[in-house]
Amino acid sequence: MHSVVWLLTPSKVEAAALQKGLRKEEKNSLSLRITGVGAVATLHTLWGWHHREEKPIALIAVGLAGSYSKHLMPPMLVSVVQETWGDLGKRRGRFFFPTHPTLREDFALSLKGACECPLAVPSVRGVTLNTVSGSYKEARFWRRNYPDADIETQENAAYFLFANTHQIPFLSFRVISNKVGDKKWALEEALQALTEFSEKYVASLCEWLLARNTSSHEG
Repeated sequence: MHSVVWLLTPSKVEAAALQKGLRKEEKNSLSLRITGVGAVATLHTLWGWHHREEKPIALIAVGLAGSYSKHLMPPMLVSVVQETWGDLGKRRGRFFFPTHPTLREDFALSLKGACECPLAVPSVRGVTLNTVSGSYKEARFWRRNYPDADIETQENAAYFLFANTHQIPFLSFRVISNKVGDKKWALEEALQALTEFSEKYVASLCEWLLARNTSSHEG
């Protein structure tokens, strides 16, 4: 079934939290979809849908994230405006060297393209890694090599890549669930924030994206 806006999230846990806040009348214009944890699973799922279904009018990607910044604490909601594929390359001691451009053809490691967020929430830059940083030592390593990154996820660059490749308007949000490297997560509070996000903002965001799409076609 074709739905005009896809609400994307990595896991069943995150989807369940989002589902709690959705209203029944939103189902005609919105489809809540689980893409899988990690960038590889996410792209595999998204490309499968792309080949089997009509292209959505817009995407809203939302989930949990770890924070590198002392100014971004659980359970804050943030808008992601830029993403970087963080661990495509070579580690050497304390430093990481991204794959050289001549070895990755036209594949960009830094991605932008999200719509300007209509919500009054912090705008952040993210780094996408294949594994969760499970210690402060690991967190310091990535922070040293990507000092501009505010958050860490395992999927977000995949959402950016898919939306950019297929020219689909999209918004990207994350709720802070933990400090990167910290084994203690504020999971319950973060999941509640996801529910509040879907309850308070998803309907208006869909309307905003649909209006934006209509005006761009009329123009």
